[in-house]
Parts: sequence; structure tokens; C-alpha cells
Amino acid sequence: MQPIERIGIIGNGAVGMLMASLLAKDYTVTLYGRVEEPSVVTIERDGMTNGTVDVILKPVRTLDETEADVFFVTTKAHQVEAATVRLSGNVPVFICSNGISHLDYALERGFHLGVIEHGVTRDGNRIHHSGLGRVRIGGLTDMSAISFVDSPLHVVWEADITHVVIEKLFANAIINPITALCRMPNGVVGQPPCRDVALAIYKELTSLFDETVPYTYIESIIEKTANNRSSMLRDVEAGRPTEVDAILTPLLKRAEDRGVELTVIPLMQKLILGASASC
Repeated sequence: MQPIERIGIIGNGAVGMLMASLLAKDYTVTLYGRVEEPSVVTIERDGMTNGTVDVILKPVRTLDETEADVFFVTTKAHQVEAATVRLSGNVPVFICSNGISHLDYALERGFHLGVIEHGVTRDGNRIHHSGLGRVRIGGLTDMSAISFVDSPLHVVWEADITHVVIEKLFANAIINPITALCRMPNGVVGQPPCRDVALAIYKELTSLFDETVPYTYIESIIEKTANNRSSMLRDVEAGRPTEVDAILTPLLKRAEDRGVELTVIPLMQKLILGASASC
């Protein structure tokens, strides 16, 4: 594969803007979003990192895969298919959305996966980088590892990206619905009575996957992001569609396929759907 020089980032939300602003120092970056006309956006970043960067923003409907050497998809899970319709897979594509609803689609299209561990929120073109982490990427098919210039984004190659995605799913399936329903930051999940609910969800998750994800991993995420407000909480507060169908709903189908009876996860799914509808 040729050296990476041009990067396309699909999704001009908080994560997309964070990645664009941090990668623009070393690469030619194009941001794609649901906009009418191309423009240059000035992204202002503060928090764990700070700076001001100008980035080209183009309508995703005009995307041409020859314009980049690699693409990162940072949209919500329910937007992935529409956002990638113009991509063939000839250029590496890493889907970095939450949940597992996009896994079969990624395999079918010859795409790959990524997991974002950074904390970030957005207000217009201003983003607040609330937590440092990694961008963990890997291939779903045989492909050589891709490396990037070291930066605060900390992009790393994972040999078993599917396991990394499942780890993130465990954390999202536990932290997101509890915080969204309690309207509290992530730290509440580590304290009674929410911790009891978290452990009940974790027990049901372990019955659905052969992979082992220790609860200490979940606790480490809760501790590191204690002051953060989960994406599902922010979606509920803003009256936006949540990622419940990417995070919780696929678990119900997986349980049905495996003949596993769940109690807590279906209840959380219904409560989140109700909370979303009431906003």
C-alpha cells in the first residue's frame, strides 16, 4: 500500500472534527458531512488538546474515493450505510461507529473497523477534547497494518479488531443506557444502586459472547470517563435519535439466535426508546 498522505473523514460531528483537526497537521484532510456546498471550516479545539485548524468540508453526496488514501467513518451507526454508498472498498475504509449493527455490513462491503476512545463534545465548530485515548483500527480481511504519524490522536493497529469492538460494546451497553436514564455523568455507573444494574447487564452480556471481557475493563472506563456525559445521554437531552438500535437492539437478536433469555437488557432497550420518544 502507498504511504498515507490524504485522509477522508466522513461525519462532521464531534469525533469527525476532532480527528480532522488533529490529523490536519501531518496529512491533507477532507471532512465530509451533510452540507449543501463545499467550504472551509475553522475548527477550534480546547481541553486536553487545543488549537485552531482550517479544514475543507464537502457534501458527502459528492464524495469521490479517489480523493483519499484512507477513509474514517465517524457517523452514528444508523447513518453508516447512507454515508458510505459512494465507497467501493478499493480504498481502506474504517467504520468507527458505536455498537455492532454495522459488522455484517462492513464484512459485506469489504470495509474495516475502528474504535474511538477519546472523549469529545461539540458546539458548532468548537470542540472540547475532554478525554485522551486511542483510535484503534484493524482489518476484517487480510491486510497489512497501516501506520500513522504519532499524534495526540494515537492511532494504533489492532490484530484482533473484532474483540476490541466487543469490548467497546460491553462498555457502551452498560454505561450509555444507565447514564441516559439517570441523566447523570458516567461516574454514577460505578456507584450503588446503578452499579447493581451495571453488573446485571454485564452478566447478561457475558452469556451472549464467547469472548471474555473482564468487568475490571468496564470499571476502568467508568473511572477514566467519570465526569463525561455519554453520547446516549447527550442524544436524549438534545432530542436526537439515540444509538439504541446499534448497541442494545442487536443484543436481543443475538440472544434469540443463541436461545438465551434476557431480562435486564430488553428492559433497558424499551426504557431508552421511551425516553427518546418523550423528548
